[in-house]
Amino acid sequence: MNKFGAYGVIEPTLGPTASNGRIAEDLVTCGYSILPDVLSGPQLDELSEKLDDIYKMQCAEIGGEHLLDEILDADIVRCPLAYDGAFLSLSVVPEVISALKSILGDNIVLLMQNGVINRPNRIQTQTRWHRDLNYQHWVSSAPLAISVLFCLQDFNQETGGTVVLPSSHKAPHLPLPHMIQEHETQVEAPKGSAVIFDSMLFHRSGINRSDHIRRGVNHVVGRPILAQQIDISALLGQPPPEDAWLAGYLGYRWKPAADVQAWRWQRLEQQRSAADHAERS
Repeated sequence: MNKFGAYGVIEPTLGPTASNGRIAEDLVTCGYSILPDVLSGPQLDELSEKLDDIYKMQCAEIGGEHLLDEILDADIVRCPLAYDGAFLSLSVVPEVISALKSILGDNIVLLMQNGVINRPNRIQTQTRWHRDLNYQHWVSSAPLAISVLFCLQDFNQETGGTVVLPSSHKAPHLPLPHMIQEHETQVEAPKGSAVIFDSMLFHRSGINRSDHIRRGVNHVVGRPILAQQIDISALLGQPPPEDAWLAGYLGYRWKPAADVQAWRWQRLEQQRSAADHAERS
């Protein structure tokens, strides 16, 4: 509690009673936060098993895991929601979506969903420092995207929990080595938690020194000015959901129009739909 108050402040900070105020303040200040107990034990077991199965399917699709090794993509499960509805449900966990909306607003889009399989004593591409918005050496005054990493097993020092550089989302460039060594912090998050962080925060995967696999499923959710890694709506191969918000979140609403007429018809449909909704209200 700040017992001394403040002066010279025009815009108040988020109060403790504000919706998701703690998470928002953590992200602004440190760049990351932990939301505990968002997944149950049975969900964790189911998602872990399905993640392994989908990875085997994706290895077979491309012609073998050795090809994933060649492009530094081994043990990554790309867009599992297109393979199993359990991961679509995972992408819209109510507590998490509520937090995301409080930070980014209602118009958000799922930019990517990737499962990460961290095997014992194996160094992966993600073990190197990176931002989830790669190759960006500038910062913005408000978050462009938020990453949500669901922990299917415990994330800690032994299992190679995610290592972060607190507040590095405020700096354009990767800090110097001595700064990294002094300030890197390994996140401790029990299974079932969601680690929520600014997608511009520098972070890396830890090394799993346990005797079992650690799994996580990362989501990058951003403002619609950003493009999806994979066209999720095309990959799903289904008509847009009736829920307008979900259609936008999955990217149906934000796809570039094929031509001028298509853009205008899309606008007409949106206007008419909004007018109908207003009349019913």
